[in-house]
Amino acid sequence: TANVSVVDLTCRIQKSATYEDIKAAIKEAANGELKGILSYTEDEIV
Repeated sequence: TANVSVVDLTCRIQKSATYEDIKAAIKEAANGELKGILSYTEDEIV
C-alpha cells in the first residue's frame, strides 16, 4: 500500500503562468531543492 497525501495548492503569483508552467516548477523543485521532502506524480494513486 502506498503512503500518500493530497495537497490542494492555491497561490497568488506576480506574473502570468499556465497550469503547465506551475506543474513544471513543482516537478523541478521535487527533483531539486525539495528532493526527499516533496514528490510529484500524475499517477492515479488516491
